[in-house]
Amino acid sequence: MIPESMSGDSPLMPLLHGYVITVSDRTAAGVTDDRSGPLAVSLLAQHGVRAAGPTVVPDERDAIAGAVLSATKGGADVVVLTGGTGIGPRDVTPEAVQPLLDKELFGLPEAIRAASRSQVPTADLSRLVAGTIGGSLVLALPGSPGGVRDGLAVAGPLLRHAVAVLRGADHRVAPATHDRAETARPEVERPDATGAEVTGAEVTLCEVTDRHLDTEAHVAAVARPDAGAVVTFTGVVRDHDHGRDVVQLEYEAHPSAAQVLRDVTHRVAQTPGICAIAVSHRVGALKIGEAALVIAVSAPHRVAALSVCGRIVDEVKRDLPVWKHQMFADGTDEWVNCA
Repeated sequence: MIPESMSGDSPLMPLLHGYVITVSDRTAAGVTDDRSGPLAVSLLAQHGVRAAGPTVVPDERDAIAGAVLSATKGGADVVVLTGGTGIGPRDVTPEAVQPLLDKELFGLPEAIRAASRSQVPTADLSRLVAGTIGGSLVLALPGSPGGVRDGLAVAGPLLRHAVAVLRGADHRVAPATHDRAETARPEVERPDATGAEVTGAEVTLCEVTDRHLDTEAHVAAVARPDAGAVVTFTGVVRDHDHGRDVVQLEYEAHPSAAQVLRDVTHRVAQTPGICAIAVSHRVGALKIGEAALVIAVSAPHRVAALSVCGRIVDEVKRDLPVWKHQMFADGTDEWVNCA
C-alpha cells in the first residue's frame, strides 16, 4: 500500500502516487548498493510523482510480478522498475511485466531508445517495457543511473497526461512539459572533441522548470555511499524587499537559461573533491515561502561541499538570465534583473 505519509498534495498541483522497484540479484543480496532506484524516486518527484520505495527484488519473474501487482493494487498511479531489461541470462523483467499488462505502450520505449542512441550506442539492446495495469502506468527502465535519467527525461513530462487519459480525460489535452533541453541527461565523464575524458562530479539534476521544487528530492539525487557531507541551499520567496511588503513573485527566463544553468553547473562540477550536484531553478508565479532555487552538493568532506554549494549560488545569481517580477502590497511592482 502507498504510505499515508505520501497522501498530501502539493499546494500547486495534485501529486501522483508512484512506486519504484529495483530489480537486481546483487542488490537484493546486499552485495551492491542501489543507486538507480533512489535516483528514480528523486527524478519522479520533479514530474509531480511522489514515489515510495525503492523496493529491491531479485531477478526472478515471480518476485518482479509480485512487486508490480502489489504496487498497482496499492493505488500507485505510476510504477517504475529499474533493472533486468538487458539480454543477459538473468534479465527477465520484460517477461515478468508484459503478461500483466492490459495495454502495452510501444512508442514510449522507442522514444527513450531514440533519445539515448546518439550517446549510448548499446541503447538498442535494451528491452524497455511500458504499459498499463488497471489505472496504473508501468514503465520498466534499465538498471543504470544513466538509463533511469534518460528514460525519465523522455517519459517524465508525459506521466501526468498519460495517467489522466488512462482515467478518462480528453486525450486531446496536451501535457504541460518543460523544454526538452531542460530535462536532457547531462553529459558526465564522456570524451570531449579532442578525445580527452571529461571528468568531475556527477550532475544528476540540472533544470529550469515551472514545477514545484523539492529539496529532499535533490538530496536523494546526490546521495552516495562515499559522501560524508550533503550540503543544500534553498532560496525561498520572502515577504519583503528593502522595506516593502512583497505579496508575490514571478520569474521569467530567457530561452538560453537552461543552457546557462548547465554551463555553470558543469563548470563548477570540475572542482576536485565533489561527488554529485543537483540544481533546479523555478520560473513562473511563486507564492511567499515557495522555493525558487534548490541546490544539493555531496562530497566526502563538508568543506568542499559547502564551498561548491556557495559558488553555485553566486554564479547562478550572477549569470543566469532570469528576471524577477515583484508585486508589492501597495499595488506597485518592479522587475529585477537577477536570479
